[in-house]
Amino acid sequence: MVVAVPVDNESFEEARVVPISDAKGFLLMEVEGGKLLKSGFFSTLGEEFFDYIVVASKNEELEEIFDLGARALLGRKGMYMEEIIEALMFAELDEIH
Repeated sequence: MVVAVPVDNESFEEARVVPISDAKGFLLMEVEGGKLLKSGFFSTLGEEFFDYIVVASKNEELEEIFDLGARALLGRKGMYMEEIIEALMFAELDEIH
């Protein structure tokens, strides 16, 4: 699965989840079986394909995301990428409808 995350910087090791309006860009991660296969930083989501977006608040404006056919998962503001991968592996992130 491909997961988009609005982040505060480009570094995978240091990036944290932030509200979309505060994001410096988005990390896209391809994750399978709790393992990171690849990741990349994008300044905007543009035409990038992703299955899920992990957001810091259930109050985010997500209509465009839903229109793209993606689903939204609720993380915690400040989560690191490794924490998100672990939470995905154990299905600990709630879906936002």
